[in-house]
Amino acid sequence: MRCLYCGNRAGLIRRVCAPCTKVIAIVERAGGDVGLADLVDIFVAEGLAREQVEIVLDAEIDRGPTLRDRLTSNMTNVLMRNLGMPGRQSPEDVMRVRLAAKSGTGAGTWTVGEHPPGSHRE
Repeated sequence: MRCLYCGNRAGLIRRVCAPCTKVIAIVERAGGDVGLADLVDIFVAEGLAREQVEIVLDAEIDRGPTLRDRLTSNMTNVLMRNLGMPGRQSPEDVMRVRLAAKSGTGAGTWTVGEHPPGSHRE
C-alpha cells in the first residue's frame, strides 16, 4: 500500500509510512505547545529531512485542512488569546484563506502585473 502523505511504499496494511508517521506524531505531540523554531529543531533532532516534513505538512487528505493549516490555526489562536482576544480560527478557516489566496479570488489579492492598492507604482 502507498502512503497517504508522500506516496512512498507504506507496507502491506499500513496507510502511512514510517517517516510520515514520525512527522505526524511530532506535530500532534508538540504542535500546539511549541513555536515553529522549536518544532523545526525537533524535526532535525529526529533526523527528518525538510522535504519529508514539507510533504506531510502540506498533504491534503480527503480534501480537508493540512497539518500546516492546523498548526497555523493553533498558533493564531494562542496569539489572539495572549492579546486578550478570543481565538476562533479553525483549520478550515485557514484552509479557505490559503485556497483563496492561491487562486487569486480572495479579498486583498491581485494578479501578476498588478500592484497593490495604494502602492503608488505605475
